[in-house]
Amino acid sequence: MSYDPLYPADGILIRAVEMRTQFQGLKALIDAVPAGPPGPAGPEGPAFSNVQIGSVTTGAPGTPAAASVNTFGNNVELSFTIPAGETGAAGEVTNASLAGEIAGTARNPNTVAPLSLGTTDPQITAIVDKLNELIAALTR
Repeated sequence: MSYDPLYPADGILIRAVEMRTQFQGLKALIDAVPAGPPGPAGPEGPAFSNVQIGSVTTGAPGTPAAASVNTFGNNVELSFTIPAGETGAAGEVTNASLAGEIAGTARNPNTVAPLSLGTTDPQITAIVDKLNELIAALTR
């Protein structure tokens, strides 16, 4: 199949084989265009002896990256704009990092030892048991 400028028609389902044939036909037409004679050689540019980075700027998230080139005599200066990434979701706080932060605080309950009284009074023993439960809960 040669190139058909009317294919594909609007609203029809296309197939890859037919589109590939269209592209090949179009390429054959482009390749058949005769090339003109080569133009004269241009003047030789300066020899660059120094390449330096001018600036690197952070662009807004979602904007395209950009680069620019400036020449100063034999020097080349490259400048870049690189977009920032999107802000990610907050991470989880691990028990280890939380414990590390709490360890240096003035109200650290980990330094409180359980109570131990040598008494047989059931009311005092019940109070000591409840206080020890509280201490255990606070030191988790």
